[in-house]
Amino acid sequence: MYDAPDQNAHVELRRQLTFRAAGGLVFLLALAQMGVVVAVALVTVLTPWTAGPAEAASILIGAAISAGLSLKALYWLWAPQPQPGGIAVPDELAPRFRRRIDRLSRRLRTPCIDQIVVTPDMNAALVCRPENGLFGRMRTFLLIGLPLIESLTPAQLAAVLVHELAHLHAQRRGLAAWAAHLRAWWLRVEDRIDGDPTPGGAVAQRLLARTMRRDIEDHLRLSRLDEFEADAWAAWHIGGRRLAGALVEVELKGRFVTENYWSKVMEQSRHRRRPSFRPYRDLQLGMQAGFVRDEALAEMNLQDDGDPDVYTHPTLHERLGSLRVGRALRDRPQSSAPTAAEHYFAPLLPTFAATFDRLWWHASKTEWRHRHRHARRRRERPGQAVAGSNTALRSPSVTPGANSRMNSVV
Repeated sequence: MYDAPDQNAHVELRRQLTFRAAGGLVFLLALAQMGVVVAVALVTVLTPWTAGPAEAASILIGAAISAGLSLKALYWLWAPQPQPGGIAVPDELAPRFRRRIDRLSRRLRTPCIDQIVVTPDMNAALVCRPENGLFGRMRTFLLIGLPLIESLTPAQLAAVLVHELAHLHAQRRGLAAWAAHLRAWWLRVEDRIDGDPTPGGAVAQRLLARTMRRDIEDHLRLSRLDEFEADAWAAWHIGGRRLAGALVEVELKGRFVTENYWSKVMEQSRHRRRPSFRPYRDLQLGMQAGFVRDEALAEMNLQDDGDPDVYTHPTLHERLGSLRVGRALRDRPQSSAPTAAEHYFAPLLPTFAATFDRLWWHASKTEWRHRHRHARRRRERPGQAVAGSNTALRSPSVTPGANSRMNSVV
């Protein structure tokens, strides 16, 4: 349960991470400025007083090193948050959904959503980013996945939206949004340092190895506490049982899409050079034909799967335990209810599906054809092993990292 001690630890952890992020950014800014000052001073002040060419050359080398250090610090610092990927939906094309979002925002007293973006992921997220990447007016994007809205009823989607708005209310409002921006910025800086193959990067990696490891561990803890806080806040407004029902439905449908649907899509590559259907266009049909709720419930293990410390989200078992809801698995959604996609975005669904199918094929066709060639060779030479033919099937991703748990918010 998200009780008072958890709240105190949560606030203190958030404060510490914000101060550490701000300190790291200020240090790199000061390092960049100092490098410029030293380089300029060496060139303009000391060079005229040098006694000979050798001394002048050494001073110029020192200036070049200082300037290089400054440029390296600026390179690490320039890590703007990427633009949210997906299809930006103008308000006039989805007026019913915009009205729903605005009503929830007014009811829950959260800042308004600036932009609705539909993505190809089984996920929903709220992203706050400055208008100009690192600076400017803070804008809020609601990212909502097409598979998610195809999987939920409007009532279930409303519960998911309340959870997302809880993140905005509790963790991304006013100065808290800028604090979160600083923490995310510092993590991106550390990522750039960690991936820098130059000698300067190697030195920084050695010096910051312990700090970076500690930052990752603490941010994982913070993310889990953020989820418990958002769940508690959402449950207080709409009821724990309603929220738990939506979480269970997302888990069941998400597992089906990831482990069953996409595996069957990619399985076709063994026999066909191109898929026989379009996965996003036919997703709803695939769910209706393949998803059996009772079987999914029987297969789903609600116990903790793996070490929770390596995930940004608590497991479903932990979240239901925190909500103290025991009957959510037995609650059945209305089978006759339309999906949220049909209810809010019906005229836009063909456009969404065509766009994501095109992007998916562009990202997956190389792997698809590679699998097809290996399967064909195995059929032609059944007694011989073909290198690479045992490549495991995996769910494709339209965009790199789109299915990562680090990106998941629901």
